[in-house]
Amino acid sequence: MNLMAVLAAVMLAMPAAYAQLQIEIIDGNPSALPIAVVPFQWMEAGPPPEDSVDEIISGDLYRSGLFDPMAVADMAERPVDEEAIRFGTWRLLKTDYIVIGKVRTPRDGVGHELIYQLFDVHTQERLLSRITTVGPGDLRFGAHRVADAIYEALTGVPGAFSTRIAYITATGLGNQQRYELVVADADGYGPQTVVGSPEPLLSPAWSPDGKHLAYVSFEKGNSAIYMQNVATGSRELISSGKGINGAPSFSPDNKRMALVLSRSGNPEIYVRDMATGRLTQITTH
Repeated sequence: MNLMAVLAAVMLAMPAAYAQLQIEIIDGNPSALPIAVVPFQWMEAGPPPEDSVDEIISGDLYRSGLFDPMAVADMAERPVDEEAIRFGTWRLLKTDYIVIGKVRTPRDGVGHELIYQLFDVHTQERLLSRITTVGPGDLRFGAHRVADAIYEALTGVPGAFSTRIAYITATGLGNQQRYELVVADADGYGPQTVVGSPEPLLSPAWSPDGKHLAYVSFEKGNSAIYMQNVATGSRELISSGKGINGAPSFSPDNKRMALVLSRSGNPEIYVRDMATGRLTQITTH
């Protein structure tokens, strides 16, 4: 899953199987861009969620290491419309960019609309003005999409905050140890176990369409590569030959998979045609 693949990690000795992954930045970037994400005006009939849209957006931008979002408590004012922005005030607060927005219910009454704008404080230029519509229960996903758009507008690189990460957890000790392959939002929110095993799980790899995960399992004693549908839980055995079966990686077009096998004695790279199952050896050692 492009940029966020960097965040996949092995979590050892977690206190609970469903403990939420915490992604913490312990050292700031002195050249991070100062940006203010003003609290979005909540215009829906029901109460706002505990995690507000602006908090999610600010958190995404902060974790990228390229932005330094202003704390809401430090904001001298909280405009929700362009006419209410006093750019001179924000320049005095040493902010380079400002994001304002609203959350409302679409006309059909289903889901959420996030209306937002991004401005350059120094030039007063509007850099973004968009409406992002998401379904019921997807407000958090919508906030990630807004962060993606802001990130791309200011860096020229597509954001990946609305994608998911995959990682392995290990809990317990000795005979009680258990491994789980978990997927979660890019910020670690909403972890869900895809597969669990008393034997090690390794090397999760996303398919380009985000529908499947390939991984290595030792559930039958020897290493084996499986491909699993994340939504349905159905899985396919890719390789379980004698010796090493490891390091699965999908091709960008989703039609092939690279893997490492030692069926000839030494570990070699093979490419598997996903339609026919045919293996082609690439290296020879």
